[in-house]
Amino acid sequence: MICSVLCMVVTSVLFLVGVAFFIVTERKGLGMVQLRQGPNKVGLKGVVQPVSDGVKLFTKGWTYPASSNKFLFLAGPFVCFFISFLGWLLFPSSNPAYFFGFSTLFFLSLSCLNVYGIILVGWSSNSQYALLGCMRAVAQSLSYELVMSTILICPLLFFGSFELFSFRESGLIFGAISLEVGFIWLICVLAETNRAPFDFVEGESELVSGYNVEFGGFGFALIALAEYGSILLMSLVSFVLFFGGLCGLGLAGNLMMSFGVVFISYVIVCVRGSYPRFRYDMLMEFCWKCLLPLCIGILIVFLAILVWA
Repeated sequence: MICSVLCMVVTSVLFLVGVAFFIVTERKGLGMVQLRQGPNKVGLKGVVQPVSDGVKLFTKGWTYPASSNKFLFLAGPFVCFFISFLGWLLFPSSNPAYFFGFSTLFFLSLSCLNVYGIILVGWSSNSQYALLGCMRAVAQSLSYELVMSTILICPLLFFGSFELFSFRESGLIFGAISLEVGFIWLICVLAETNRAPFDFVEGESELVSGYNVEFGGFGFALIALAEYGSILLMSLVSFVLFFGGLCGLGLAGNLMMSFGVVFISYVIVCVRGSYPRFRYDMLMEFCWKCLLPLCIGILIVFLAILVWA
């Protein structure tokens, strides 16, 4: 019991610290990709930039528009952060705080709930740009989440379990067996985390800053922590699903899993620095007309293989 509680506390603290430094890593990574300087003034090469940003954001006053729904406006960032933070209960460490027999189904439930936080933040602001951003999140979630749920069944059929621990214990690497499933999953991850080239809910060139345009200070910090925390969570689930067999349940396995999560997160950063934002309707058409039939076909092939095996 004590080990489980200690593991939960350590995971929570490392989650918050990791998200803060991941934001700076992205800023410096995009600077390298775009041949410009990233944060380099605070500390050695900008290493202490997260501390400076955190102090600045959390000490600023929290203002709200006069026409907004004040209670929902204040509650929205907390809902986004809580949903993102709750996902780290799935962390498949050697001493888990909670053991989920259906952890992948819990993960899908959280990914569906994530859009409600965005709706709450955008609608409560009573701003046209924020409302358009949250409505985009609702519409595109219907497109990519169906594809993500369908493609997730493929590794679950292969391993015959809904528990993330079974992927680490099996010693099998699903990513080496079906690489095309990994590419489709990466597209779904980019859409789920609202990252380029599918960052339509923010869309700076169209919606100023999208659903969080009216937020600053403490509220903006919570939304940023929730957004980047979702990136790290999706990277964790992606690595465990496709490469979890590379690492066992010991300390060495946990370290290898951490390096894998960092690598996938940096791949997401490189995608943002390499590809422009697509049109909003192109994602929905691509999901419904291309990805969904392809996912159903791949799922049928996996079912046929399991039946004949």
